[in-house]
Amino acid sequence: MRKPRLVIIDDHYDILEILKHNMVQEGYEVKMFFNAVDALKYINADNTDLLVTDWMLPEMDGLELCRNLKMSPSTRDIPLVMLTGKNDEIDAVTALEVGAEDYMTKPIRMRELMSRVKKILRRKSTEDTASTRKEAKEIIECGVLRMNLVSYKVYINNELLELTIGEFKLLELLAKQPGKVFSRSQIIERINGSQYFATERSIDVQIAGLRKKLGEYKDAVETVRSVGYRFNERFV
Repeated sequence: MRKPRLVIIDDHYDILEILKHNMVQEGYEVKMFFNAVDALKYINADNTDLLVTDWMLPEMDGLELCRNLKMSPSTRDIPLVMLTGKNDEIDAVTALEVGAEDYMTKPIRMRELMSRVKKILRRKSTEDTASTRKEAKEIIECGVLRMNLVSYKVYINNELLELTIGEFKLLELLAKQPGKVFSRSQIIERINGSQYFATERSIDVQIAGLRKKLGEYKDAVETVRSVGYRFNERFV
């Protein structure tokens, strides 16, 4: 059985060594990089199962790296864990928006990080197995809304909307089950897992951004007071 292949990026050698030591102990193959530019070249050329990167890096920061990965069909499904000294709520929202799988503030709590990595890889393995057993539905249609789950494109009345990865995942979750109410905590868990570093307020911020882009169809995403959000069945 092939060992999971991990890439770690940090511009501090001592942090890289600590991360690598713990990951190797868990049975992973690990490749270290001091900058995101070299790491991106490697990832594009080789098979990688998960990426752990610092946010603040020379030449290309962690956010820009994440954007590059999500733009390419060959790398957009690689989960990325962001490590950072930033601890403001807006930073967690920003990481979520660009498509990071998880977010963890420094100093690194190694046991917790290893637990999160293990959980992400387990979920990814389950998803990969499921996709080989049956072809996933590629299109969601709700009235004038059309979502392509392969190309990550959303159309309203055949006009393309420019959504972030986070907004796309949020809309996908709601549109798959019109009328079903999801609490904020359920949304966080369904999209990113229960260990994700995010607050319920960050979901409100994402909802506001999504509604703005939906324009005249903003009411398709409905607030259920004191509960959460749902896709309004009137728009189906």
